Parts: sequence; C-alpha cells; structure tokens
Amino acid sequence: MIDTAGYGKALFELAAENGADTQVREELEVVRAAFLAQPDYVTLLDTPAVATEEKLALLRAAFGAMDPMALNFLCLLCEKRSCYQFSACADVYNACYDEAHGLLRATAITAVPMQERQMDALKEKLSAITGKTVILTNRVDETLIGGITLRYGGVQLDDSIRSRLDKLRRSLSDTIV
Repeated sequence: MIDTAGYGKALFELAAENGADTQVREELEVVRAAFLAQPDYVTLLDTPAVATEEKLALLRAAFGAMDPMALNFLCLLCEKRSCYQFSACADVYNACYDEAHGLLRATAITAVPMQERQMDALKEKLSAITGKTVILTNRVDETLIGGITLRYGGVQLDDSIRSRLDKLRRSLSDTIV
C-alpha cells in the first residue's frame, strides 16, 4: 500500500516547480472521471495477471497526450499495483493546489436550491472570514426542512431546522416531568 498523502503532495510539488500545477490538476480530474466511468480498467491496471509492460502500454495509449508528469505518475501507480488509490492521491493533490492558490472549497447544504445572490453573499462572507477565495457548491437535502448546513475545511456549521428540532427533542427528553 502506498502513502497516498506523500504521493499526492510530491506530484503537486513537482508540478508546481515546473509551472504545470493547474494543467496537471485538470488532467488528474480527466483520469478520475475515466476511472470512475470504467472501474474494470482500474482492476485491469492493478492485476498481477497482466504483464506490467502491457499495462503501461495501455496507459500510454489512453493518456499519452497528458503532461508527462501526470502520465509518469499513473505509470508509477500501475507499477506498484496501486491505481485503485489514484483518487486518494488526486484528493491530496487538489488539497495542496487549493492551499497554494488560496482556495477554499465549501458546500452549503440546504432544503431548497440557493439563489445566485445568496450564493454570492455566502461566498463573500466566507471569504472575509477565511481570507481565501471561496468555491461554493450547493447541495439540496430536503430533510433539512429549512436553514443551512455549511461544510468547509474540516468545519461543519449546522443551522438547519432539522438540527434545531433534534436539539429541542434531546432537551425535552432530558427534562424530568
């Protein structure tokens, strides 16, 4: 098993040194989408039943137009029979990229889709708090009833109606009558 954090960070540092961190990031997302669409391909790349040179040839044929750093990274994972850990490595790469570029990814979970002005206001507020450029996504969860749950950088702020009702329910159940 490989050190996904170390591999992802090392790839980012190499790409950043060469001024290709944005390009490599985009290419990693293309590979991620391909691997998600064809999980059997990942299994094939990790199987010991196929010779490593054949698997490397398949990678070069499929992804040969990519930045050489990204392609070599894929080949390294293939040689170590660790392509199944590609997504975890790409996640670490993305976290390093975001940190280096002052980006903060946040998710606002609401009962109904947020309006554009609400999204902009929330991005602006988060940006003022964190000092980072906020990339905000909105996920709808009708079970929240109302309010918002906000997740960013390992933080979760829950101000949903469901959360308030759960707190009230716990408070009432702890009350002795």
